[in-house]
Amino acid sequence: MIGYWRVRGALLALAVLAVLAWLAWQTSWFTATVRWTVVGVVAVLLVVAVLVAPPIRYRIFWYAISPAEIDISDGLYVRTRTVVPMHRVQHLRTDHGPIADRFRVATLHIHTAAGTIRLADLDRDEAEAVRVRIAELAQLTDDV
Repeated sequence: MIGYWRVRGALLALAVLAVLAWLAWQTSWFTATVRWTVVGVVAVLLVVAVLVAPPIRYRIFWYAISPAEIDISDGLYVRTRTVVPMHRVQHLRTDHGPIADRFRVATLHIHTAAGTIRLADLDRDEAEAVRVRIAELAQLTDDV
């Protein structure tokens, strides 16, 4: 997962830097030195974020599944803890994009009447096992 987060972060950082560099090149709001210094500082901050944040995020993310509830704690900058009663689960969905395919990562969406809770970026086999376990505990039928 750390490699996946780094690749995804690097792609986002490249897009941000491309837009920022284009703005620095096209505008004349400040001197060229100031504009390109801002681009350089942002580039350094993005590199540090891409290298440092994923291992920390991996260590602080956790979830627990019991017969009564699903407990999820996530967030690097803003900590979020969500507890979902098992009897509130209506349906489950897993998805993954092209980059996630390369790293065998999937996201499990847990749908309730109140909204959707995500177990993001799990190993694909783990996401499937968790989906099956929650479906059994929530007594969801598989009609397919």
